[in-house]
Amino acid sequence: MSADRQEKIHSLLQEYGHLTVAELAQRFDVSEMTIRRDLKSLAALGLVQREHGRALYPQTSSSEARFLSRLGEAEREKTAIGRVAAELIGEGETVILDAGTTALAVAQAINKPCVVITNSLPIASVLATGEEGMTVLVTGGEVRGATQALVGPLARASFTGFNADKVFLAATGASLERGLSTNNMLESEVKQAMLLAARQVILVAHSEKFHQVYYHTFAHWDKVHTVVTDAGLPEEERRELEKLGVKVLIASI
Repeated sequence: MSADRQEKIHSLLQEYGHLTVAELAQRFDVSEMTIRRDLKSLAALGLVQREHGRALYPQTSSSEARFLSRLGEAEREKTAIGRVAAELIGEGETVILDAGTTALAVAQAINKPCVVITNSLPIASVLATGEEGMTVLVTGGEVRGATQALVGPLARASFTGFNADKVFLAATGASLERGLSTNNMLESEVKQAMLLAARQVILVAHSEKFHQVYYHTFAHWDKVHTVVTDAGLPEEERRELEKLGVKVLIASI
């Protein structure tokens, strides 16, 4: 599959520093056009740099490196969550995608025309080369290096006036008692603005985020319609969420 091949390409470039398109095509026994498509996808995520006829492992700042390292955490689970979440998007709908690596997995899985509003630079980059007929709108704001998210007053104001069908939220922590929380106030404020701009709220979160509480709660469960997570969520917790009126979708790997 292309995702597996791209992961191996990224690892090879990390090991060797640079490889030509021809070398990669020969190694994976695929066409050079296929490799170029793989490199285009990897470059959109900031994972490789492209030059004429070859690819290089990128030199990154410390903040970029922190974000890129998170891309590999629970990658299979996040990919599965993204695939299930993307299926919830109807053709022609307007959706908001929060910043974060799990929301990025949603963006990678979208396969139908729609309007996407995001405050994530990596998501905007991925979708800019994606589905034909897709409209991508990016908020203003200050770039927060750790998550490559746009935050601050401009980002919050960008959501005013939008009537989105769905928002796909990320959270640093998700607790039955304390709701959805994060460890950055600027991002928390933007998430609250997203909530006000959408009819349906969908949390996309790896199961390890549950039972975690951080210093600011940006939403309680009465604001959440659906949770998309992986099979690591305990059955008891799933039942408790459903008692609160939250639909739980488990993404299988």
